[in-house]
Amino acid sequence: MAGSLIRKRKSRRHSGNRVTSGVTLAAAVPLFAVGILSMSTKTKAQVGPDPRLVAQLGKALFFEADLSNPKGMSCATCHNPDAGFSFPISLINQTQGPVPGAVPGRFGNRKPPTVSYTRFLPQGTPTLDPNNREYQGGLFYDGRVPNLTEQAKAPFLNPNEMNNTLHNVANPAAVVTAVSVGPNAALFKQVYGPTVFQQPTAQVYQLIAQSIAAWEGTPEVNPFTSKYDAFLEGRVALTAQEMNGLRLFTGSVTGRPGGPAFTKNAECSSCHNLAPTTAGHDLFTTGRYFNIGLPKNSHNPFYTMTDPIANPAGYNPLGYHFIDFGLGDFLYPLNGLPSGAVAQGDPLAIDGLFKTPTVRNVDKRPYPLFIKDYGHNGVIKSLKGAVHFYNTRNLTTIAGEVIDFTKPNPYLGLKGKPFWPTPEIPSAKTLINPAGHRTGPGRHIGNLGLTDSEENDLVAFLRALSDGYFERSGNTVPPPP
Repeated sequence: MAGSLIRKRKSRRHSGNRVTSGVTLAAAVPLFAVGILSMSTKTKAQVGPDPRLVAQLGKALFFEADLSNPKGMSCATCHNPDAGFSFPISLINQTQGPVPGAVPGRFGNRKPPTVSYTRFLPQGTPTLDPNNREYQGGLFYDGRVPNLTEQAKAPFLNPNEMNNTLHNVANPAAVVTAVSVGPNAALFKQVYGPTVFQQPTAQVYQLIAQSIAAWEGTPEVNPFTSKYDAFLEGRVALTAQEMNGLRLFTGSVTGRPGGPAFTKNAECSSCHNLAPTTAGHDLFTTGRYFNIGLPKNSHNPFYTMTDPIANPAGYNPLGYHFIDFGLGDFLYPLNGLPSGAVAQGDPLAIDGLFKTPTVRNVDKRPYPLFIKDYGHNGVIKSLKGAVHFYNTRNLTTIAGEVIDFTKPNPYLGLKGKPFWPTPEIPSAKTLINPAGHRTGPGRHIGNLGLTDSEENDLVAFLRALSDGYFERSGNTVPPPP
């Protein structure tokens, strides 16, 4: 089945939320703030724009709803701070997963990723780490952009998102024009000079994206103000349930890497590791790519977007046969592999790999009954459900029966009913713990042996990762004047 699915890759005009119609990714930009590089070599009077003003502008642009076509959709529409910089409409999360774009009836094929803490992820083009044979680098779920600036550019030009296109081709000039006549035009000139809009379109568009990326890199978006952070700083104690969840998360009695072994290890920190960031705080992700065996989301509205007349640049020619190959959809074309090589069955073992998100703010929600969804396609509808998936993906209703994804047909001869639908890409090469082992190498997902109470302990700890438990001075970028 893998070979036949991979052969369908050629007929897709885009993968994930990447639009290939008229879009060329720019070279990597190592810094997300303007003028910082020059500050060490120029006098104060000669430096570029004030980084604080750049971030202030970026914040204003992030919330500006005049930059979509038609108007009304901002970056914050899909990345709302009150929902952990994820989608803020509970009903959409509950019934769909992928979210609507500026044009009615258009949807991306994945749920929006959070932008918080993205600045700490490995950037650049995804590459294979020879030591652990895992891919790292790049942003979005599939690593298709190298840095925050390029990530900020992409939604503006995607026909299924903010839809700044002309004759079905990406049109950055529309974004530049909208900014030049919009509510933040004066601030833009204040930051970059009164003649900034006379510069070439590409340069102004770069400044727009750099400004947004600058704000996304500030402590306001990456505050490290959860109860867990307060616990590490001695401000508060975790409850017994939260502490037990932390111990299960890390497999350590102390809750810290390298501590004495706890009675059970849920292996969460194998992918959502606690290695401190450059800011000195735990990031809760390696930023690497894995196939965790998520099933397709049958309620994904992208499957119904099959009309090339209504949406020539963003329609889905495969309908319900669409398969999201994740990292494979980006790296195979990037490496120029011929279709014959791709059709042999995923030679690089990258199909179905998706970037591991941070679990910070994984439960942050605007009100208690708000529904959040999980997984790159939003197929799981509760935090408890996500933990239960990690615990039981390889199990059936018959006690002790384990689905072994290393077999040619893992479901052949099963006596019980699987707890979860078939993975979208059931590859023995890329599924974590494909054989369902509780111990030994590859024991990260699928048959963890957790009780219901232990699952609840993990949920309690994950809820302690929501920002806003306390405040830090200097974390807020002021609003525009």
